[in-house]
Amino acid sequence: MRKLLTFCLVWMIVGMAKAAPLDTIVTPTGLMTNLLTKPEISVITTLVPTFSWIVPTTGSHDHQTAYQLLVASSMAALEGSSPDVWDSGKTKGRNALHIPYAGKTLQPYTTYYWKVRVWNEGGEPSEYSKIQQFNIGDAARSKQWPGESRWVRLDTMQDQGMWTFEDRPPIQYHPAYPVRLSRKSNGTWFVAFERAGFANVALTLNWKTAPSERKDTTLYIRIGEKNVGDSIDSNPGGGVIYQEYTLPIKAGMHTYYLDIPRFKARYPHSQVMPIHMMEVIPFQFLEVVGSDLDVSLVSAEQLSLHVPFDECASYFVSSDTLLNKVYDLCRYSIIANTFNGDYAASQRERMMYEADAYIHQLGHYAVDREFATARYSLENMIYHATWPTEWISHSIMMVWMDFLHTGDTSVILKNYDDIRPKLMDALTMPNGLISTTTGLITDEFKKSIFFNGKTLQDIVDWSHSSDALPQGGETDNYVFTDYNTVVNAFHYHTLRLMEHMARITGKQQEAEQFQKTHTRLYTIFQRQFFDSERGVYTDGMGTDHASIHANLYPLVFGLVPKKERNRVLNYIKSKGMACGVYSANYLLEGLFDAEEGEYALSLLTSKSDRSWYNMLLVGATMTTEAWDNKYKKNNGWSHAWSSSPAHILPRKLIGITPTSAGFRRVSIKPQPSGLTWAKAKIPTISGAIEVGFDSQPIDFKLMVSLPANIEADVYIPIPEHVKDFTLLQNGKLVKGAMRTGNYILVKDIGAGKHEFALGVTNQTFQ
Repeated sequence: MRKLLTFCLVWMIVGMAKAAPLDTIVTPTGLMTNLLTKPEISVITTLVPTFSWIVPTTGSHDHQTAYQLLVASSMAALEGSSPDVWDSGKTKGRNALHIPYAGKTLQPYTTYYWKVRVWNEGGEPSEYSKIQQFNIGDAARSKQWPGESRWVRLDTMQDQGMWTFEDRPPIQYHPAYPVRLSRKSNGTWFVAFERAGFANVALTLNWKTAPSERKDTTLYIRIGEKNVGDSIDSNPGGGVIYQEYTLPIKAGMHTYYLDIPRFKARYPHSQVMPIHMMEVIPFQFLEVVGSDLDVSLVSAEQLSLHVPFDECASYFVSSDTLLNKVYDLCRYSIIANTFNGDYAASQRERMMYEADAYIHQLGHYAVDREFATARYSLENMIYHATWPTEWISHSIMMVWMDFLHTGDTSVILKNYDDIRPKLMDALTMPNGLISTTTGLITDEFKKSIFFNGKTLQDIVDWSHSSDALPQGGETDNYVFTDYNTVVNAFHYHTLRLMEHMARITGKQQEAEQFQKTHTRLYTIFQRQFFDSERGVYTDGMGTDHASIHANLYPLVFGLVPKKERNRVLNYIKSKGMACGVYSANYLLEGLFDAEEGEYALSLLTSKSDRSWYNMLLVGATMTTEAWDNKYKKNNGWSHAWSSSPAHILPRKLIGITPTSAGFRRVSIKPQPSGLTWAKAKIPTISGAIEVGFDSQPIDFKLMVSLPANIEADVYIPIPEHVKDFTLLQNGKLVKGAMRTGNYILVKDIGAGKHEFALGVTNQTFQ
């Protein structure tokens, strides 16, 4: 895997320096049907699918001006450009996303094929794209409530004989091979794979016996996530996996799979593997025990289960080797934890929680051009609410992020009425704040947010203190009161998101009401929670305790007045990483947004026991559920909610951020933060964006590669002490560039490859 990633990285970096000749008209790529990148191995339950593609970049031709889309019932018809189902004709427009089907009525349980060509700004048509297959299943299923899904066999459409999901990518077993193999003096084989995965194993064994002695016997197979030299740690502690299984074998050479006991659901929405698939469990190491037998280990394959993944879709690499390892750890964790086909991470739980899924969603968007897994997960979470108060808010946040990253309004339009109650404004007290402890959580309210438990509980962070954990747990000794600062910060944030979504759905009157409510809440929030003498936010009404959480959430959600920002930031920075892996996502986002990149980078590369370095140090190859076993007694080594650096590094440190839905417009605002160089590639629905910088004491170079149909506002960082400078774009002097704070802003950069070179001509040192 790492060799493949290295190849992809080298190929991409070389590619950044090359541009297509102006007269080269390449074809559309990245075809999607209903947001599925591989619809040929899935099933769609609508008769009106949508089609998307990546517009080719051809020199100075930045935008699509028209397209022609063909759909046919056979490959042969489409290869001859004789569509028998739909021919859109030459259709003017720049949009290449979510084009709705508009041909003859599609038939259930039928396979179709499509392709597209586009016209560029010069009026020249491209060649047709490669053909993509899609399968229509039971269209009546789309009328059922969102979030429900089932397995179907593709041979209902064609004779493929494989099981797949409806409306989302199927999970598949991906083989990996040993990186270390040895046999001990007692005959035990030890196998080490590169990384842990939610996996089964294919073992090919050769049991050599005399004909007269041939009979079945049993070996023992041990698997685990932690090793001690060439042995598996049988007592790894916390929730780290160690298991032993029996394996019946026969004489001669045969291939065997583990009969892992089926996972038993422990939580309300825990998910179990479908009966037609082998069970999996996370492991990196394996032992074959049979000291009294002459057994040769011919081969061992770790069969990791997860959704399809394009290894070349993303990368991050920098001058800091530890930071690179942190990114790689998090990037891998995001994919490995899709073993359920959704964001139900962790071997112990195997269920989705809204906050976990939200962080997983952001990470998945940042590492692969794949949106259907997130869409299924968010719609499932809408109808399976969990118990933490702030988690309810995350359903609204997930819907918004789907829109921001896909540019598709359908999820907002379809789910608006069901996410509207998740604002929890039904819990608003006369003082304008919401509370879960003042008697307003009625059965009617619980039903409105699709919650079937007893009651909501404010969480702030996880885990909480207990006899087995340090005082305060991961909440920095947060004092819980009836009116919780963190809960009301989330309420403010989601009110603003609902205002935007109300305008998108045409509910202008409701949008105005949301605006009035969050404007009023902003004032109330300052009055009730801000301690003006100390310059900090307290945990809630009735306490003067000020945790890091009570301050980082107002910071990230835009609740800190500009005049108070430095005092709040200084307090946050005095705390270090005094929060758990969940809140670390918001802490880092808030710090980067406040242009505190150097401090944020120090947390990302910290070597304390509250760090990603510590996860690597103890031997985990997926991000862990908590910083260390000491902070959570059942801490597992397979949890994606702590993988936030995978999206924070490209979005915040490299600075690639969408400023309009579907990445039609982006901001590129790097924060070098002491790094001498860094490069990143982030996939978007409109194509990949690559950005790299080289930061030297008296000059700075920024390389930007943008796909077609995207425009960017590019910010080139400049030190505070610099007074005069020159800025070149692709070797030509940029005139009239605006200085904004510690950046120079160059607006409206189009598709293609650009190099910005900043030269310092005058410095004034403080």
